[in-house]
Amino acid sequence: MRNGVAGGRVLKAVAKSWPGFIVGAVESRTRELVESGRFAEAAEVLEEAVDQYGSGTVPPVVLAWTLFRAERPADARRWALRAIEAEPEKADAHRVLGYALLDLGRRDEALAALRRGAELSPENGVHWMELAWVRHRERRFGAARELADRALESAPDNAWVRYTAGRIFERRLRYRRAQSHYERAIELDPADARKRYGLARVLRARGRISRSAACVYEAVPAPGAEREHEEVCAATMRSWAWRWPEAALRAALVLNTVDWVFPTPPRLGLPLAGLVLAAFALAWWRAFAALPAPCRRDLFAPAGWGHFAAASARTAVVLIAVAAVLAIELTSLQHLGVCAFIVLGYVDWHHRAEEPSETGLFH
Repeated sequence: MRNGVAGGRVLKAVAKSWPGFIVGAVESRTRELVESGRFAEAAEVLEEAVDQYGSGTVPPVVLAWTLFRAERPADARRWALRAIEAEPEKADAHRVLGYALLDLGRRDEALAALRRGAELSPENGVHWMELAWVRHRERRFGAARELADRALESAPDNAWVRYTAGRIFERRLRYRRAQSHYERAIELDPADARKRYGLARVLRARGRISRSAACVYEAVPAPGAEREHEEVCAATMRSWAWRWPEAALRAALVLNTVDWVFPTPPRLGLPLAGLVLAAFALAWWRAFAALPAPCRRDLFAPAGWGHFAAASARTAVVLIAVAAVLAIELTSLQHLGVCAFIVLGYVDWHHRAEEPSETGLFH
């Protein structure tokens, strides 16, 4: 006990004479905990250092940020206010205060703090993009877009800024812009799997299903996320297989309607049906050939073969119906029957098809 007390006195003496030693030790331990995601323990280390060696041991903004990441927003707010009191022009302190206030449900105060933080460092695009993301989550899309554009102007080569811009424009269904931002984010930070997942989502939405699958398979999952990544890959290939019945149903709906309104001349029916089938087969083959080898392997693997066979069978049935519509002169009642068949096909497709977004990582 006496040795412990003596040791504490020695450390306090060292803290007074060599404060850098204490700060370095605390910083080293905290960094180790933060890098492993143990924010609650990191906050305890910092608070203990403040209690034992004084508030000068730990910068208030660092403790505020750590407390925020440890899901203690009330304490984070208190230390952020201390940081602002000590350095009113410190942008990071206002940012941490803003996020703590958001967690506390004080939205208006949070937005004011975040905007103040961005105004104090107008050249920092990350600050503006953080504010843009908050506005986006509030469904203030006009404001989010303006802030995102300002962030991109300030930091066009920041991977996180580009990635977040992609997410914002993706949610706004601006897929072309989202794709360009995701692609640039991957160029800047190719190791982050989330950016490839984002690009894959956009490519899938734009109908580039083979490129989307390739993006997913190129992603290198973060440590501990390997199983989820495998699930995303499997779901992606199931989605690829089930896209073809939907494409066939879409073609059937269009051609049945056109043939109903403008009946196909009998002499052109068979050639036109053959042309449609050939075009569909060519599109399928080109998409299949564009798949990387691991994608094709998983498509025919035991776990994926059932989906591929079921989807292919449904695609063939729909294409046969399309050929019959074009080759045979149908009555109005028969066209109505084809419409009912298409509706039932869509119901079946919706029930069976699986989207990668249903998995944990792909959202």
